[in-house]
Amino acid sequence: MIQKSETKTDRRVRYTKMFLKESLLELMKEKPIDKITPTELCRHANINRNTFYAHYYTTRDLLVEIEEEFSSQIIESLGNTLPIVNTLDLLENVCQIVYEKKEFCKVLLSSNGDAAFLQNVILRGRDQIIKNWETMGLHLNDEKTEIVFSFIINGSVAIMRTWAAGDMRVPPHEIADLINRLTLNGINGVCGQETAE
Repeated sequence: MIQKSETKTDRRVRYTKMFLKESLLELMKEKPIDKITPTELCRHANINRNTFYAHYYTTRDLLVEIEEEFSSQIIESLGNTLPIVNTLDLLENVCQIVYEKKEFCKVLLSSNGDAAFLQNVILRGRDQIIKNWETMGLHLNDEKTEIVFSFIINGSVAIMRTWAAGDMRVPPHEIADLINRLTLNGINGVCGQETAE
């Protein structure tokens, strides 16, 4: 009997959280996260404020949970592709997942959202990406490696944000190929410079 009650409560909590998340993303189409108050969110979701505060302190806490769930979904979906040598496969998988969650990602990647979640996903593959560079002949000191990696992450996220703002009309594999070619050309340029020095 207790188990049934707990299951019903768990289902109710999941439903409430899902409704809050959907409402937050709807509101974020119109304004930045920091301008959305718990009161406004609860009014939009038709949920009592006490219910909101039973799960979150701020609307940003709710956004962080949304981002963490999505990041975990991406990593889980990638499965065994993280230890691959072919970076293009990794990029294609990430772009495809982002495309499949198009409406959701358009909000998160907009100026009202927080693109840091995508940077965090890329950071999870950091060590493997750097190993891939080393197999391509790029051997930099730690400081330069961090600078190059930062450049590539920020450039990749900027491309994804522009893609989302354009309603993702370009197919995911073409965006992945573009990011990959820009990255490889940049790395080849750095490799040539390092050799010349």
